[in-house]
Amino acid sequence: MFNRLKPEDYPELKKFFAAHTYGLCEYSLASIIAWNRCLYEVSWKLDGDLLLIAETDLEPPAARRLLMPLPLPFREVPPRELAEAAHRNRHTRYYYAPQDYVDRNRPALEELFSIEEQPGYMDYIYARGDMELLAGHKYSKKRNLIAQFNKKTAALKQVRVEPLTAAGSALCLNLLDRWSRDPEIGERLDMLKCERKAIINSLNHFDLLEMKGVMVLIDGDITGFAFGSSLSQDTFVLNFEKALDDVKGLYQFLDAELARLLPPRYAFINKESDLGKPGLIKTKESYYPASKVRSYTLTLKHSA
Repeated sequence: MFNRLKPEDYPELKKFFAAHTYGLCEYSLASIIAWNRCLYEVSWKLDGDLLLIAETDLEPPAARRLLMPLPLPFREVPPRELAEAAHRNRHTRYYYAPQDYVDRNRPALEELFSIEEQPGYMDYIYARGDMELLAGHKYSKKRNLIAQFNKKTAALKQVRVEPLTAAGSALCLNLLDRWSRDPEIGERLDMLKCERKAIINSLNHFDLLEMKGVMVLIDGDITGFAFGSSLSQDTFVLNFEKALDDVKGLYQFLDAELARLLPPRYAFINKESDLGKPGLIKTKESYYPASKVRSYTLTLKHSA
């Protein structure tokens, strides 16, 4: 029987996520908990040495799917075992199968599953040092934007960068309200409401979920924040980033400050997917990702 996922499950389940090699942002436990009950209901179950995570859509038809299993200790789950676990637990589909797993196992997977790429779910991975230092000619435009930010704020305004903590949640929500009043945001208001719920979930359990982030204050007023969670031993996920659009260079400044704040063990930063949106694709490509990870669905060809 599957159990409804709760924030209080984090300490018990995090050991399953400690050593996995899945490169997609969906395998951050803190992120899974943050987005729970925004678009779907998340539940979990132990099946032998496997942790199974299931999602069920909140809106009808309530489609169900599994994430890739997380064994303890971590090992790559062969396609045959993947199929058996799905049959045993009355599911027919896996979401978020990472590209490298599919590439390594494609012939065996094709015997058991239909494989389809998930449009809009390709993750962008950056070298942490590139985001922090922005060195070299290719980042000259980013450095110029930060220079404009520094020049604009240096003369009359005081800029403070502070680590984000649970105590700063009220400031973040205040900024989110101001940001959502931008008329250009209106067409995305439904998604913003869902994202706001995920941000509130994160801030309410910030310490429990071991999240880390920064906020930028100008003359004492919050103008931007960025925070995220651990994905793997060497990769951090930037889950949420918001800034006032009329402060030029602030997003680039935030990115660099977040990268500077992170513990040394994080060599890479996952900035999540592009959702298939041309503007997001352009922005993410402009930071020259070190790698990109495609996501696939695996659907059983024969149900039990």
